[in-house]
Amino acid sequence: MTKRILILLSLTLLSPLASAAFKYETLSALQMETWRVRMGFHQLAVRGNAPQDLDALEDVIAEGSGLVDELGQQASNAAEKDSAAEVVKLWSALSDRAVDNPLASLGYADFNAFSEINSLTVDLHNELQKNLTSAEKGGHDELLQLGVALLRMSSEYLALSTFPSAGINTGTKQDAMAFSSDAMAFEMHMAELEKKRSAEPDVKRLLATLKMRWTFIKGAIPQLDDPNAARVPLLFYRYSSQTAEDLLASMK
Repeated sequence: MTKRILILLSLTLLSPLASAAFKYETLSALQMETWRVRMGFHQLAVRGNAPQDLDALEDVIAEGSGLVDELGQQASNAAEKDSAAEVVKLWSALSDRAVDNPLASLGYADFNAFSEINSLTVDLHNELQKNLTSAEKGGHDELLQLGVALLRMSSEYLALSTFPSAGINTGTKQDAMAFSSDAMAFEMHMAELEKKRSAEPDVKRLLATLKMRWTFIKGAIPQLDDPNAARVPLLFYRYSSQTAEDLLASMK
């Protein structure tokens, strides 16, 4: 009996070490910041490397670097440590690429730069995505994934607004983004969360603000297919950046 108790006790003590320590909200927040960095890369081209846009991008990179550090601290087994190391490598490369947009600084479209920013963004997103299933769940998971979807759409809108061949399918195996279906899925997810979290004042307030911003954003999406329609990248940039900041603040 004593031997059996000792075995059970040993298994109990070891089980936390064997379980995943990555937090879902950290992974999701970093996914959101990954797409946000890509959006910032293209925002540099919108206003010709404006100092305030570069400063804002540097702030996003710093925020994301903090999340990368958190993820490294959360890693508890060999697989997670390997993944965290890959995240560090990809985040560093993405950060370096993001602050250097030849279209913004030199005035010419560099397809290698578009290809690299796209590949790094997709690779980092997927590296984080593969850990979500086993990650430790939290109270902000669905909200943050809503933010990921918004930043993904926003970064693509800015990419296509700055140059037609800068879309996510340039340099990657990704399909061109289907804005209409993605926007519909986003709206449905937001409506579901409104019902599900209606008893939580803070969440209700955040979703109400997001819904108001989304009203302005979604009206511009169908016009992206019209070559004669005016592009409104600053609208996407401003509202999605504000939403990302609100979501990150809700984690603290």
